[in-house]
Amino acid sequence: MSLKSLQLKQAMNLVIRTLPIAAVRLGTLLLFWLAAMVYLAIVGGIAWLVAQAVPLIGVILFFVGIGGMGFLYKYAQRYVLYLIKAAQLAVMAELLVRGELPPGVNQLAWGKQRVQERFGESSAMFVVDQLVAGVVSAFTGTVYRVAAWLPGNFFRNIANVVNRVIRFAVTYIDEAILARSFWTDSEDVWANARDGVVLYGMVWKPLLMNAIALMLLSYIPFVGALIIIALPVSLLVSIASPAVTGWLIIVTLVLAWLIKVAIGDTFAMAAMIAAYQRETDGLVPDPAMTARLEQVSDKFRSLQERARESFAGPTTEFAPDSDPTGAPPAPGGLATGE
Repeated sequence: MSLKSLQLKQAMNLVIRTLPIAAVRLGTLLLFWLAAMVYLAIVGGIAWLVAQAVPLIGVILFFVGIGGMGFLYKYAQRYVLYLIKAAQLAVMAELLVRGELPPGVNQLAWGKQRVQERFGESSAMFVVDQLVAGVVSAFTGTVYRVAAWLPGNFFRNIANVVNRVIRFAVTYIDEAILARSFWTDSEDVWANARDGVVLYGMVWKPLLMNAIALMLLSYIPFVGALIIIALPVSLLVSIASPAVTGWLIIVTLVLAWLIKVAIGDTFAMAAMIAAYQRETDGLVPDPAMTARLEQVSDKFRSLQERARESFAGPTTEFAPDSDPTGAPPAPGGLATGE
């Protein structure tokens, strides 16, 4: 696979042209990081005070607080962070296919409007995303899986690592398939998702190889941020207590990870969208591939059914109980920004 096939130049151009919305995404992630640090400090402080009287209760309280932070992150990811990612996806798709946005628009506001026009609200896009992700994962597992039955623990462990890398990498493919909904003429998001998955199945090999390479490249900002942050943190570690040292290391890793998400994942998403658009341009869904996907994935059959229903009736409606993730519907549609 050549660097040209990765669409790195085009991806860099898309990232540069969408810096305003990328800055909003990074800023939101950093605000979440700061809020999480404050939350941990408060929870840790309360747990420490309680532990002075009843150590076991203090420990339990601390771990309950950690679990609460996980819930808060999941809520923020679903109803705040996903909103900006969806808007960014719409903006990138527009720039890739049409070359420019309407003059003078705010990228975040314009992207949100496009999501509303196509999906109604971001929670609806999330539902489609989950189904697409399930189909892509199921299909990819049938065509490209390193055998876990290899002899010896070493080879089995290597196979498991490679398979896990593949599962992480296909996330970018899901995003590229969703981006297709913003550059096609059809406004039927279920049919677009179904056809987009079928097109992926027809040209899966170069796209999967790209996704794996881009996933690895997305960690460059993480490593870079870690190196930059390491110097000031190391000075603090040299004078801090062991307990504080542990927290400094955790804070550093989380901050570097958020930078990776905002920068590395944005670049990988742009490159994957460009590669998917290039590989599928001019193709039409193959009935044989459609039949194959129906055999390997229940979620693809769900996509098929939703597409038939939306074709037979009015524009797609997304009921709260239709969400395959089981999460409640997003409050207020796209009114919240990331």
